[in-house]
Amino acid sequence: MFKLKRNGSKSYFNINYVSFVFIYLTYSSIFVFLNKFLPILFFDVLDINRIILALMQFLAYSILLLRPVLATITDNFRIKGYQRKYYIILSGYLLALFYILIGFNFNNILMFGVLLCLIYISSMMLDVCSKSLVIDISPTNVIKKRNLFFVSLGEALGNFFPFFLFFLLINDVHSINSWETMIYCSFLLLIPLLSILPFIIERRQWNPQVIEKPERIEISEEISLNSNHKPKLTFILLCIFIFFAFSDVIFAYPFFPYLIHKFGLNNFNIFNLFLSFYFLISIVSSAIGGFLVKKAKPKIIIFILIPIIGIIYLMYIIVPFTYFTILYFLGCSLGTIANFNITVYIMKFKQGDKSVYFHLIASFRHLACFIFIPLGTLLSSFIITEYLIIIGAILLNISILPLIFVKL
Repeated sequence: MFKLKRNGSKSYFNINYVSFVFIYLTYSSIFVFLNKFLPILFFDVLDINRIILALMQFLAYSILLLRPVLATITDNFRIKGYQRKYYIILSGYLLALFYILIGFNFNNILMFGVLLCLIYISSMMLDVCSKSLVIDISPTNVIKKRNLFFVSLGEALGNFFPFFLFFLLINDVHSINSWETMIYCSFLLLIPLLSILPFIIERRQWNPQVIEKPERIEISEEISLNSNHKPKLTFILLCIFIFFAFSDVIFAYPFFPYLIHKFGLNNFNIFNLFLSFYFLISIVSSAIGGFLVKKAKPKIIIFILIPIIGIIYLMYIIVPFTYFTILYFLGCSLGTIANFNITVYIMKFKQGDKSVYFHLIASFRHLACFIFIPLGTLLSSFIITEYLIIIGAILLNISILPLIFVKL
């Protein structure tokens, strides 16, 4: 990390707090529009060929597998002496540009696919460099957690504005003019990001010797694999666990169109109004996850929560609108707590350079998205969404089976 003077650290971080909020507000908002609302436009209004759409998704999500490559590039090549700053600025402006272009070309599926790939490249670079900057400029765990709080705050706020815009602007889901209005209004969310990016602060260093090794994140009760007799088997089992733990995204893309068909547009608008305030519950859920990890072993929490979430998925199919809304919020909250404990749990895997193995295991989440999101879009052409939800619930519950044999 870069050496900082403690007496100037407070002013040094202030602008970055704002930067992290706006970066992740924009980042989250864009993907809510792309993954929650565009499926409604594609399925119910434009009637896009789902096989072609699945192919475009397959190509776009394959970009996620390049994350370790992008991280290596930014770790080893600086721009004008800065390790992260110019990568963040460049990727942020490119993300904004590609999102604007996709907003003007959403009805051209081939152009949409190309731009979606470019959005994933630029957004992944932005995410990689921003979180690396958090580590670089955080000399203590207290400052690191403070910076990560502003990242989480930005992500939570990013889940507010898209749902609110949909509730405010989409009166007729089949009206192209309404969709165009919402998409063009969403461009306004880019203004804070584009304004703050040039002011991101990072110490410029030409001499690599002034960069120290980043401080490791301390996890209570961390277990070294020196005491584990089968580290390779443990590594494989954790990768399988992560892959299936995020396989429930198989019904993510057709899910919102399914809700409109099941409950009607009026109820769906009410649901979106409630969902726009979910960011408050998300913040509380993250705090609960942090509290529980100090009181119980993450593995136990995972074993309890995943089957409950699977049961909630199955109940989505049979319950009326009021109970569905309650269950959806409950499922999302439990999912936030479970994800927090999953992250802590896989951090326990330690062999040599812990961060390398952590990122390798975590990359299987991206592999799950790469496979199951396009697969869900493709299968939605042949089977009803209720079956996809059932498949997602089954795959999610399968994920805990490898953990039975993991001793961490």
